[in-house]
Amino acid sequence: MKQTRMLIWLMAVMLFAAPAMAEEEQAAPEEAVTHQVRAVTVTRQDVKESLHAYGKVSFDDGWLQNISLAYAGQLLSLPVVAGEAVAKDQMLAEMAADPAAAATYQQADSAVHFAAAEVARVRRLLADQLATRSQLAAAEKVLADSQSQLQQLKQQGLGHGMMEIKAPFDAIVAAVPVQAGQRLAAGTTLMQLGNPDRLKVLLGVEAEDLHQVAVGSDVVIHPSMDASVSVHATVSKVLHAVNPQTRLADVLVRLSGEQTMPFIPGMAVSAEISAGSFHDALLIPRQALVYDADSHASVMVIREGKAVKVAVEVALEKEQDAVVRGALEAGDQIATIGVAEIEDGDAVEVVAAP
Repeated sequence: MKQTRMLIWLMAVMLFAAPAMAEEEQAAPEEAVTHQVRAVTVTRQDVKESLHAYGKVSFDDGWLQNISLAYAGQLLSLPVVAGEAVAKDQMLAEMAADPAAAATYQQADSAVHFAAAEVARVRRLLADQLATRSQLAAAEKVLADSQSQLQQLKQQGLGHGMMEIKAPFDAIVAAVPVQAGQRLAAGTTLMQLGNPDRLKVLLGVEAEDLHQVAVGSDVVIHPSMDASVSVHATVSKVLHAVNPQTRLADVLVRLSGEQTMPFIPGMAVSAEISAGSFHDALLIPRQALVYDADSHASVMVIREGKAVKVAVEVALEKEQDAVVRGALEAGDQIATIGVAEIEDGDAVEVVAAP
């Protein structure tokens, strides 16, 4: 009987105590969570936009010179190779005239001798009053024409058996499409000479970015493997067609004088092409940007220990920074490292970098 009374008493105590415990649990406040983040200060700066491009150096076509044959012949020797630097008047090749070309020279030489003898004969006849002055004038014209034709053949190198072809200026041999021993027709190109002080660079730009490039845009070019050496130039031409080999649109940059010093034809280069600028722009680190499922960007501004979400429009993204537009001001503190873990209204504490 006593056990039954004791059990009833315990149940009554528990029944009255349960509501009180529930009220205490409801009344106990949740512990506030403070997120630790690193932060930076928003700044305003003038920012230049640029396009990164790759390309290759080559000789400027406008300064390439073809060395060609004025007459048919055989190439006896060819002591130079493509890529070799040659000095003015250095021998490039040695040619022997084709028998037919040599015969043409002999005929022209004989014609001069015959015409000179005819002029002398007509003069003697004129002195004896057996010829007229018009006959003398005609003979002198034939002589002049014969001498002119012979002089042209001499300028082409005929009349010497063998002829040395020499470099007309200091140059680099760009191409040699022939070989020693070949018999070549008149007009055949022996080689191409390039001017080492006149180079061009074709830079590849994505077709959708081509509208950002214009003639006169500033360009900084450097060898792909050595960014410490660079030159400043400007865009010479924008080619509005896709290169079938690179699938990119070509931008032409011409280099001259000291601009050519770091480069040689065939070298791969990298370049930064100026594509516009932003004046007094809001500049923030890229890592401060947070994107939602719809790719809308925002940042977390820290105000009085709270995170405040501010929507922004990204105008330009660079390697480390971004130019944005939105309800930000220079001097605002925004979260960077740790920003992905916080939401609008969260308590935050800014910690220094270790």
